[in-house]
This record gives sequence, C-alpha cells and structure tokens, in this order.
Amino acid sequence: SILSLFIIYVLYFHINKIFYEEKNIYNYVHVAVNIDNKYIYPCIVYITSLLENKADSTFYIIHILTGDDINKDVFTKVKATIEKFAPNSANVSFYNMKDQFKRATHGRFISTADYYKIALPSVLPNVSRVIFTDADVITFKDLNEMYNIKLGKKIYYCGALDHGSFVNEIKHYFHIVIDKYINAGILLMNLEEIRNDGIEDKLRNFIDSHFLNHHDQTAINAVCYNNTQVLPYKYSSFAFDSYEKIVKFNNEHTEEYRFNESELQQAFYSPTIIHFPGYVKPWDKDCKKIRKAYWWYYAKLSLFYQEILDHYGFNNEEVEEILNQIPKEGSLIRKIRKKNDNKIVKNN
Repeated sequence: SILSLFIIYVLYFHINKIFYEEKNIYNYVHVAVNIDNKYIYPCIVYITSLLENKADSTFYIIHILTGDDINKDVFTKVKATIEKFAPNSANVSFYNMKDQFKRATHGRFISTADYYKIALPSVLPNVSRVIFTDADVITFKDLNEMYNIKLGKKIYYCGALDHGSFVNEIKHYFHIVIDKYINAGILLMNLEEIRNDGIEDKLRNFIDSHFLNHHDQTAINAVCYNNTQVLPYKYSSFAFDSYEKIVKFNNEHTEEYRFNESELQQAFYSPTIIHFPGYVKPWDKDCKKIRKAYWWYYAKLSLFYQEILDHYGFNNEEVEEILNQIPKEGSLIRKIRKKNDNKIVKNN
C-alpha cells in the first residue's frame, strides 16, 4: 500500500541519516610541521600536547616535512605517540623534501627545514588550508576553531604579529613599504589561494635570489605583504614570562593592529598555543624562561621522557624543580595537571 511504502521510505531516510552522521562525526583538521634531526624530540612533545588537548570531535591529519637525512626513528616515535594519545582520531604522513631550498639563506640557528613550509601548497595539492607550526610550540586547546577562522579575500597567510621593528627591515632592504609583519612560526595557510595565484613559485624565486635576514619569514612578508592577515593572539602567543612584557610587545605595533586588553589577557593567561621563538629554547640548559615548564610538562607526559632527559642532559629532579617554579599564571598548568590526575584516577 501507499502507506507502507511511505513508512519504508521514512525509515530508510532516517537510517541513512544516522549512518551518515556517524560516519561524519569528526571535524578534520590538517596540521603541518617541518623538522630536521635537531627537532625530533620537540616535535614529539608538540604532538603530545596537540593530541592530549584534542576535542573528541576533532580528527587531526598531521603532515611532517623532513629532509633526506632524517633519523628514521622519528617515524616510529610519532606513530607510537598517535597510538597512545589518539589511536582512532589522528593520522600522520611524512614527506621527504630531499634537496629543496638548499640554495636558500641559512644561519647558525636556521636550517633548510625552516623553508619547507613554502612548499606546502604543492605538497598537499588537494588540501585547501592547513595550520602550520614550528616544532617549538605547545598547544593547550583544540585547534578546530583556529582552523576555521574566516580569511579575507585573497589572504594567503594568517599569522601572529612579530616585532614592529621588522617592518622597517623590509623597507630598508627591499624598498617595500608594509604596515605589519607576521611571524612565520605559526600560520593558517590558505593553500587554495596560494595555488590559484602562483605564490609558491614567486616565493621560491625570491628566496633563491635574495639574502634573507629572517629567512622564509622575510620572503613571506616581502612577497605577500598585501595578502596577510593577523592571527588572534591567543593562537600564537610568544612565551613571555610577564604580562607587562606582552603589553610592551603589543605597543610596538601601530594602533590599527594592537590587541585590546581582553585579547592580551586571554593570550597570556589562557592561550591556545604558545611559541618559543628565538635562539634559546625551553629544552636548553641556559633557558631562563619560566614558561619552559609548560614544555617540560608535556615532555614528561610523552612516551619518550627518559630519552628526552638523556638527550638534553637533564635529570628528573631538575625537571621537577622547573615544574615547581611556575608563577601565578601557572594556574593553567595546574588545571592541566588536575585534568590528567582525574584521568589516572578514572583509569585505575
């Protein structure tokens, strides 16, 4: 009868709807990082923090760009980390960049690997956008919200503001007048627009033909200055040890690009990502930054804590001392500790 057919149709529709929703429960987020052998352990610590703070509804698709000489240990270490922290909601692919960017400007602390991000539009031809980070970052929250930031028309790179003095550097060396300068350590990259406008080739040509004080970052700002957008600071906070320092940094920029007090407080007290730029890193013995405790917290949480201790010449007592020297804003890490303590109790 017509009624029976109608009932069958309704049931079929609802069963398929339920099946479809179950198959699409995840928000897929592409993240990328480039490393060389010096950054294998920082990469492991970063991925540990990424997966530990992942929302249940997020599936991370991780892309790692390496050179030809990478220690093959990194493959098994990253895969083991995913199996431990997100066995069913993350995967990883590795890309051998071989001899790309060998002609680029290098420095004592900058290697060829820093340039690999420039190739992401061609490395990931079917991906429309990706969150790129250096390996010297820690995430405290899920990145799906960041991944879906609305980008303006013809925006190629969305990144954090860097020091205001770098604006003058572009003008002095390249005679290009810009009103903002973004840091290339954390980027939301609009791969589709970059491909459409042939920007990767323009960047490669610029890199091959110029001396670059700040390497790939200089190239991005010089070539794409009209096509960059400022990332909300909570997604790209530098690891300042005091609120006064973050305010001082904010005042380096023109009024148009300054963050308001609420944004600064969120970036300092409740960031999504913190970045450790500069020559001295949290795993260095001579690092004085109090916020290095955040890095060591996730190092200790990782599967390779003892290896990390041995590699950087620390012992567990030294790390415990670092973790106990957290200032008032350490409430963030205490919250993390409480969350993980609850997990341990629940699992037991």
